[in-house]
Amino acid sequence: MILLTAAPMLAAAPVSQPPAVPPDAVEGGAWLKIFGIVSGAPDPVVLSEAEVNALLGSAQLAPIFAERAGLTGMEARLLPDEVHLRGRMDASRLAAALGPLVPPAGSPAQPVELVLRLREAGGLAEATLLRGTVAGMELPPLVIADAVAEAVAVILAAQLPDGARPSLDGTPFPLPDKIERFEVRSGEILLQPAAP
Repeated sequence: MILLTAAPMLAAAPVSQPPAVPPDAVEGGAWLKIFGIVSGAPDPVVLSEAEVNALLGSAQLAPIFAERAGLTGMEARLLPDEVHLRGRMDASRLAAALGPLVPPAGSPAQPVELVLRLREAGGLAEATLLRGTVAGMELPPLVIADAVAEAVAVILAAQLPDGARPSLDGTPFPLPDKIERFEVRSGEILLQPAAP
């Protein structure tokens, strides 16, 4: 997710230099922390929930979620080992699963809520989509995971080893090169940069 919005994804965001003019102080501070990791700074970084949400809404990440997964207005709530996401989703992305319940073409995006378990162990990430609802209907997690997996893959693709693909079904995948480990805590994510 998206995930959004999760530690490895955020650290993998394509940043080659710090933003010239941060749109706001929270987002600017978050990008500077990410740039520090990408640049090889050795110190651990803690991203607050507000910083994660600023990144999710940033001009760099929001268009990827919108284009690749039909997700807009994403906001995260961070709990130990879990990321709860709320926003809106173009329900036509789930047409095969929703069948006759899919809203007609041109309908506004529908409310979406996703609950992801996100853990790190031994240099690998495990992301599992536990629950997902679209327009108040709970759908099988793998149906929603299929709809949003491309956005996660696009964000991580440049940072993962060749052939590695992120998964939202609990299958371990490698962390981005610059991250040694991460931990999702209540209200924050800890990112430990890899040793140079």
